[in-house]
Amino acid sequence: MNALPTRAGVALQYIGVVALLIAGLQPVILGGLAGAGRLTVPQIGVAATAELLALGLACGIAAALLKPSAMRIKLAAACVGHALCNLGSLWVSGGELIALRSLTGVFAGIMLWATIGMIARSTHPERQAGIFVTVQTLAQLLLAAVLPRTVMVEGGVNAALACLAAISLTAAVAAVWAPPALRPLPKAETAGAGSLTPLAWAGLAAVFLYMAFIVAIWVYLEPLALRVGLTAAEAQGAVAAALAMQVLGGAAATFLGGRPSPPAVLIGAGLINLGLLAGLAASPTATAFMGLVAAFGFLWLFVLPFHTALLIRIDPTRHAAMQLGAAQLLGSSAGPLAASLLVGDSDVAGAMRLAGICLVLALGLIVVVAARLRRIGKALPAA
Repeated sequence: MNALPTRAGVALQYIGVVALLIAGLQPVILGGLAGAGRLTVPQIGVAATAELLALGLACGIAAALLKPSAMRIKLAAACVGHALCNLGSLWVSGGELIALRSLTGVFAGIMLWATIGMIARSTHPERQAGIFVTVQTLAQLLLAAVLPRTVMVEGGVNAALACLAAISLTAAVAAVWAPPALRPLPKAETAGAGSLTPLAWAGLAAVFLYMAFIVAIWVYLEPLALRVGLTAAEAQGAVAAALAMQVLGGAAATFLGGRPSPPAVLIGAGLINLGLLAGLAASPTATAFMGLVAAFGFLWLFVLPFHTALLIRIDPTRHAAMQLGAAQLLGSSAGPLAASLLVGDSDVAGAMRLAGICLVLALGLIVVVAARLRRIGKALPAA
C-alpha cells in the first residue's frame, strides 16, 4: 500500500494523540475531580473504566461499521463532540460526570479509529505505530507536568478540562488536512478471531491481565501518593515522572528489538513489578515512592512491544496479534473497574491487592505459554 501524504498522515497522528491524552492524564484529572468532591475514591475507578471501555468499544464498532469515506466530516464532528464533552465536564459530578466521560470516550474512539486505519494502511506500519506511541506519551508527559503547575494552580481541575476541550478543537481543525477517504482494507486483513488456538487465547488473556494490573495501579496513583505523605503537587509530579520514564522504556524496547526472548522479558519485568508493588505497599518515603513510580512507568511501555512479539511467536499468522489492541483496552478498563469495588473513600489498598493478583495470573499464563512453546518447538519469527 502507498503511504498517505505527509500532511494527511500527520493530521491523523495528531487526532489520535488527542484522543488518547486522557489515558495518561487520568490520575491528574480524576484525582483532581475527587479532590474537588465531584467523585468519590471508588468512583475514580468507575470513571476511568467507563471512559476507556467506551473508547475501546467505539473504536472497534467504528472499524466494523463505519466506511472510511467522508473522513474529514466524520473526524471534525467527533473532535467537536469530544471538545463539548470535556467542556461539559466542568459542571457535573458523580454519576452524571461518569456518564459524560463515557460519551467522551465514544468520540475519542472514533478519532482513534481513523488513526489506526492510517497506520494499518501505511507502507511501514511498525514505524508509524512507533511514532504514534512516542508522540502520544510525550504529549501526555508535557500536559501532566505543565497543567498542575500552570492553569490548575488557580483554576483547579476545571481549568485542565477547559484546556483539553481547547486541544480537542485544534484536532477538529486538523481534520481539514485529513484524507477525504481511506482505501478499504483487503479482506485478508479483516479476518476475525474465530481461528485462534487455545494457546493464542492464553497469550491474549495474559496481555489482558497485565494491562489490568498496570491501569489498576495507575488510576489510583494520586491517592496512593497522598497516603504516603506526598502533597498534591508532589503526587502530580510523580505522574509526570512515570510518563517521562515511559518514553525511555519505549525507546529501550525499540533499541532491543526482537533480540530478547519475549517470554523471558515479560516474566523478568513482571517479577520486578511484583517487587515494585511490594515497595509501594510498604509505606515508602516520598523519595522512594517517586523512584518506585518511575520504575513502574519505565516497565509499562517497555513491555508493550514484547506483548506483540509474544503473540507473533504463538501465532506466526499474526491473527492473535491483530487482537492485541482489544485485549489491552479491555484489560485497561477491567482493572480499574474491579479495583473500584475493593477501595474505600480513604483506603486504596484493595486496588494494590487486585493489581497483584492480576500480575501473578498474567505471569502464570506466560510461564505456561513459554513451556508449551518449548515443547512444540516453535521458533520466534523475525519481527
